[in-house]
Amino acid sequence: MRLLLFDEAFLGHHAVWMEEILRVIRDLAPDCHVSYAFPRAFETPATHIEWREPTSHHLLRKVQRWTGRPWLAAAKWRALSTLAAATRADRVLLLYADEFLHDAYVPEVPFEWVPIYFHPRFLRASSGGAPLATLRSRTCPAIYVLDGGIATALSSLVGKPVIRIPDFCPSVGRRETQRCEAVRSAAAGRPIIGAIGPVTRHKNIGSLLRIAKNRRDWHVLIAGLVFPQALTPTEKSLMADAKQMANVTLVPEYLAHDELNALTAMCDVQYAAYTNFPHSSNKLVRACEYRTPLVVAETGYMAEMVKRYRIGEVCDPTSDMSVTNALSRCLSSQVRSPDWQGYLAENSLEKLRDTLRPFVALNIAEAVSNLNAGVQEDLA
Repeated sequence: MRLLLFDEAFLGHHAVWMEEILRVIRDLAPDCHVSYAFPRAFETPATHIEWREPTSHHLLRKVQRWTGRPWLAAAKWRALSTLAAATRADRVLLLYADEFLHDAYVPEVPFEWVPIYFHPRFLRASSGGAPLATLRSRTCPAIYVLDGGIATALSSLVGKPVIRIPDFCPSVGRRETQRCEAVRSAAAGRPIIGAIGPVTRHKNIGSLLRIAKNRRDWHVLIAGLVFPQALTPTEKSLMADAKQMANVTLVPEYLAHDELNALTAMCDVQYAAYTNFPHSSNKLVRACEYRTPLVVAETGYMAEMVKRYRIGEVCDPTSDMSVTNALSRCLSSQVRSPDWQGYLAENSLEKLRDTLRPFVALNIAEAVSNLNAGVQEDLA
């Protein structure tokens, strides 16, 4: 068997996913030929294909949005098919599948493909079409999802096995830097509320900065690459004001994984009260690893996990008062018997190994069905 892993992104959690999945598949299937298309190479033995999204796709993204026709999806599949042919791949794992899926496009390709579908918006929100035409493709034998809350509903819609893959996050690497000491010094004993990771519009940074102006007894840490084009004018103004605030530390740049872990571990609370983001997030794993409660929006998968494992508080992200109250509850240790270890066990690298095992099986659909059946028995 010849496998191809594909992901054209490199920010956020994508590199961590690619590296760890490569390691697991190499271990599970040492005799398979494994290739991966990604912007940079990793040390794991496999054939690396340096790949970045063609510039034409940026235009096609706009055309598809304007017309509703699958211009971008078709271009994505043509590019992937070229890579699969070059590597003679039998099976492809799409680590980022959103833009390959469309409600009016069925790929006709000579290989099996399995998506890790990061954002199933049509099952969590009213916006956007349901890309069932693509997901029902005969060449797609099974589907992985990060959002376990929609797995059963998606399976019934597409008529094939759907299994939740853990939203893991290696947290052993933790490199203290001078920035870490600078944050401690600036906080001066005040509790640290951290918003760590790429800063875009859905992260709802504006609410946190408005709260910081009124709560000088809290120190706010915002650390991660900032995408100004993805912020509102109000958010840009608040970010500019924050540079002069003694109780705010801004680190507006890309963070290496180990430093990101170290900054997260310093926080007393993690802020993740996102807007229009009803999906999974590896912030949950980091919260459990470092025992730092989370504040999340009151709807969506993150809220379901926070409530089930009692690892933080939920709020209305459109209300600064609601967010403030949720942060206060976390800081006053009102989190009830949090099950940090329970969530970590369900999202560990060991669990990742178990769920990826069917991907390298000769009959992936049967292997995933068996795995699903075992999960249901465990829950019964």
